[in-house]
Amino acid sequence: MSYHAESSTAELFGGFQITIHGNPVTNWRAGRSRALVQYLLLHVGRPVSRDTLREALWPHLPPSAGTTSVKAAVHGARRALGGPAGRPTPVQICSVDGGYLLRADELRIDVTTFGRWIANAEAAVAAGNHAAAAEHFHRAVAVYQGPLLPTQDAQWVVTEREWCRTRALQALRYLSDLALTTGDWWTAIHWNRRAIDVDPYDPVAFAVLTDCHHRLGLTSQALRWDDLARGRLAEV
Repeated sequence: MSYHAESSTAELFGGFQITIHGNPVTNWRAGRSRALVQYLLLHVGRPVSRDTLREALWPHLPPSAGTTSVKAAVHGARRALGGPAGRPTPVQICSVDGGYLLRADELRIDVTTFGRWIANAEAAVAAGNHAAAAEHFHRAVAVYQGPLLPTQDAQWVVTEREWCRTRALQALRYLSDLALTTGDWWTAIHWNRRAIDVDPYDPVAFAVLTDCHHRLGLTSQALRWDDLARGRLAEV
């Protein structure tokens, strides 16, 4: 029997949660098994060497101790991801030469979905199909529900988090520009308010918000956005 991907999901934007056949995974018992799964989710379908995992998750341990920790984390992750008894799990950590590979063909991963919509949008832009590009970018920002793994500060997380933030802002800028070209000031305001949620220090978003409110005759609101921008950007 096969199970719909919608019942098995991995969410990394705005927090972390894996749900297998509708049941949240909570039994992360072994050390960094949770972080190991998060790393593999960001590299789903690609082999990751033990050395890469060791350097990412245990950068301060000597190689021998780090390798042992990787093996323990993999064991704990496999137990946690086992899923309900009697049902095949949609996510498996497979051993490959010198490392591991995450197979998750039936697991819907928000970061993967986000990246796919962004790639589709860029292809549509290259083809000159702006309506399709807007639709794909719209779907991408709907998936982006906050910073990637916001409570973690490991370097590999920070790097991926900022890349995802950049792509989200790319999508929002495109949608904003499209609204501006048609004089749809309220829609432009919507997308730029969302941009400030993604990056509270985005000067372009503040400038567009101020300008759109002026164009709508909402002078006092425009001045408030301008004041907010000055105060916010002074913090940088």
